[in-house]
Amino acid sequence: MAFDPGADAVAFFRDAVRGAAKARGYDPDAPSAVYVAGLLVDYAKPDFGGSEVLRRPLTLLLRDALEASGVERFRRLRGLGDQTLYVSGFFAEHLERRGVPRPYVHGLGRTAYNTLATTLRRAGGDTSGPDVFHELAENFEELVALLSEVSDAIYASSAKDPRDVLDVYERWSRRGSRALGEALARWGVVPTRGKGMLH
Repeated sequence: MAFDPGADAVAFFRDAVRGAAKARGYDPDAPSAVYVAGLLVDYAKPDFGGSEVLRRPLTLLLRDALEASGVERFRRLRGLGDQTLYVSGFFAEHLERRGVPRPYVHGLGRTAYNTLATTLRRAGGDTSGPDVFHELAENFEELVALLSEVSDAIYASSAKDPRDVLDVYERWSRRGSRALGEALARWGVVPTRGKGMLH
């Protein structure tokens, strides 16, 4: 599952999200899964602009979004929801090292998406189609886990030598990821927990 910069990013991330969703028992055709694949395509672009969530306190980002109006409010709320979802899935350990509790971050992401869903309903948006932002809010933790699975699969695919395999094992020992465990098994390493030895 190594990412080739010259490859079709849309197909790559669509397949990565579908595979992770199926492995987790999540509907790979759910609007939220399709949305997440598009989100990863955006974040893979070198000129995307980074993530404000890693630079400013989350409560200030939410306050600024709620105080904005019109299109700017929509843009800020969506940005906060997307960024907290992405960072929680790909950089959870970074947040933990900074002392930011996961439930707090997830709560802010859910709030941003819920507020978007409510705003669109009040504005008389199309109620016949899927309510993507409501679905993102309702399934926030599952989508974080799905993104984490994609992140681990990409990380494992980058391993090229024994030192890299050791790095994958260390990451697996912290996260217990299925994707990392399967990659280790392909290399003939059977990861064990507790007092067992590495085989």
